[in-house]
Amino acid sequence: MADLLSAASLLLTVLTILYSLWYPEISGATRSPVSRFAENRKKAHKDARGVLLAKALPLCLATVALFSATLPRSIAIMHLPIAKTLHAYDAVATIFVAVTGVLLFLGAHTLVAAIKLGQHVWKLNPQRGEYPVDS
Repeated sequence: MADLLSAASLLLTVLTILYSLWYPEISGATRSPVSRFAENRKKAHKDARGVLLAKALPLCLATVALFSATLPRSIAIMHLPIAKTLHAYDAVATIFVAVTGVLLFLGAHTLVAAIKLGQHVWKLNPQRGEYPVDS
């Protein structure tokens, strides 16, 4: 169990480092202005699409995959009876469940960020034509 916790913690560390490095770019790409003219959206669309495909989606998929890998073991741990004495308490198992919880949060957050960026890339697509002027 300790080896599993070590592996999950190491992978979580890698994912959180990538998240902290890439999130400003993902967030910035989501906030890029959408011009009503298709020609003006070409560069922004290319840049935002690159961030989506190279950073947001891989980070999201990796986080969801690691969460999915740790979830069955965490569910099994949570189904164990609560320790009746302090000697029967398993701190490693408890921490493993906590790591899975952090992965759930990180996975949900990166999924939402990837969806928002995907929607923004769709708005930036110059093939959608000119946008009408808002009245």
